[in-house]
Amino acid sequence: MSSSHVLKISLFLALFVVLVAFTKLVAGASVPWQTWSEAPFAQAKAEKKLVLVDLSAEWCGFCKKMDATTWRDPKVLAAIDKDYVPIKIVDEKDPELAARYRDYGRPAIIIMDADGTELMHKRGYMKPQWMEWLLQAVIQEQGSEEL
Repeated sequence: MSSSHVLKISLFLALFVVLVAFTKLVAGASVPWQTWSEAPFAQAKAEKKLVLVDLSAEWCGFCKKMDATTWRDPKVLAAIDKDYVPIKIVDEKDPELAARYRDYGRPAIIIMDADGTELMHKRGYMKPQWMEWLLQAVIQEQGSEEL
């Protein structure tokens, strides 16, 4: 084998390893959920973002499905990173907040402004594409100068 052939094979293998590592990194990405406190709302105000609240429960099969699909989708992650501060409320971990939003069902999402005013909520499983559209539509409706 010539040295240029060996170099091409080595380069191909190196690129392949990088591609596999990147794919695993992206596939393993998920929403950087915060817990309910004043901090995420202060962050949203400082960064001129909205607050996205995920209402979930350990017993909820569709919540688990959203965790495995919707909340790992690269386009959904990009939309959240750009315009939202994410908070997750799990019924079993925060029963008081869970009770406040009991009527919303599980899974459900709430979108709030940085002052905690609810702009909208949606119950039920959402496919990644639907979630991406919803997140974008709310931002368009609000207008960037109002955030």
